[in-house]
Amino acid sequence: MGPSEVVAAFIEAINAHDARRIAALCTADHRFVDAHGVVVAGEGLPAAWAGYFGFMPHYGIDVVELLEHGGTVAVFGQAWGGLDAADPSVRAWRRPCAWRARVEGERVKLWQVYVDTKVVFDLL
Repeated sequence: MGPSEVVAAFIEAINAHDARRIAALCTADHRFVDAHGVVVAGEGLPAAWAGYFGFMPHYGIDVVELLEHGGTVAVFGQAWGGLDAADPSVRAWRRPCAWRARVEGERVKLWQVYVDTKVVFDLL
């Protein structure tokens, strides 16, 4: 499986809200960097994703384009979500977004998010 396929599988796991599968697709020294520069590393990853999915019960990524160079994959598309567990249209948002992934040995070593989060904070 090449880097783009690994990243596609990673995004599928995110869209499925499967924190265990996300972690299984990551290297032991994985780093997640959010839009504010906060880093979650290694063992804290499954709990961090599960916590985020609890906070944001409707979350997903729509990919428009993947660009691969070596082990680095740039993803362009939209992130979307909703804060109401019962109704995804309540307090919903959709933002243009980019992600950078570094893949090593069919695992994601780095997942970095680039997005303006103001609209989400305004919903809170």
